[in-house]
Amino acid sequence: MINKKQKFIVAFILILITVSIFIYYKVAINDTSELAVDLSDIEQMNIGSEMPRLLYADKNVAVMQGTFGLVVFNINDSIVTNRISFEHLESYDISMLYAAVSQDGTTIYIGNDDMNGGLKFTHKYNIKTREMQIILQEPINVFNPTRIKTPGYNEEYDKYFYFQYLISDTIVELGNSFIYLRANLDWSMKSLQLIICQYEDGTSEIYDVF
Repeated sequence: MINKKQKFIVAFILILITVSIFIYYKVAINDTSELAVDLSDIEQMNIGSEMPRLLYADKNVAVMQGTFGLVVFNINDSIVTNRISFEHLESYDISMLYAAVSQDGTTIYIGNDDMNGGLKFTHKYNIKTREMQIILQEPINVFNPTRIKTPGYNEEYDKYFYFQYLISDTIVELGNSFIYLRANLDWSMKSLQLIICQYEDGTSEIYDVF
């Protein structure tokens, strides 16, 4: 038979479990809302005057720039985790976006391109914390993706491309593979894909960005 003391202990443990579950899901819901990325405008968005550019990539994430502003794509989870829209950038007096990523892929440097060679970074964005800060000194040793010629004129890479797609002009070398962006010929942003192409046999891993 269970005595009163044992019943109290069992009841107390059940209460602790219930409270723990409640706190866990409350935190999880809050984290989800904080990490939510607004992509509601992507469905109707066109590529624009030029293909999005890959600024950085490694085995886990890719950072890209386009008419959507800047986005960070988690390759492992196939989801956009960060976005800085042009509307957001305008609040920092950035109208002609100029961006680069740190070598370790943790920071995006942002500034204005005045189209006359006047390139200057004015802010940095922490991908993990989503904090934007003003910088007074230009960053050094930023990551530089490989710039390729217009697809159709690359002996080294054209054999891997499918020309029924629009192809980006920046790639990132990744060991025995390279990463690039492509989209449908209808220029829809919704069709944007990140491709990891193996040099050895040309096989590809395909990820829908949006």
